[in-house]
Amino acid sequence: MTLGAVTITQGGQGDALAFAGEVLHVAIDRAYAPGAPVSITLARDEGTLSLSGKTIGSKRREDGRFDVRVRLVSLRRDDRATLEALAARA
Repeated sequence: MTLGAVTITQGGQGDALAFAGEVLHVAIDRAYAPGAPVSITLARDEGTLSLSGKTIGSKRREDGRFDVRVRLVSLRRDDRATLEALAARA
């Protein structure tokens, strides 16, 4: 189960797979170099969630997409609670 569909402003679409601490794990159709800044829109039933962060690394998956880990920066308390609730349900 995923946390929701994600769109990255710099390019790429996919799914948010997990959230722990400050790190959001996404599977998208594009790789990013470590430290690259990204702006993420997470689509949920209740509306969208806008997040920003820096990539930690990318790794190719068997399905051709990339596992990308993003360290979220300036994460608001409400957004953190929302992500933690989504992760608990998934």
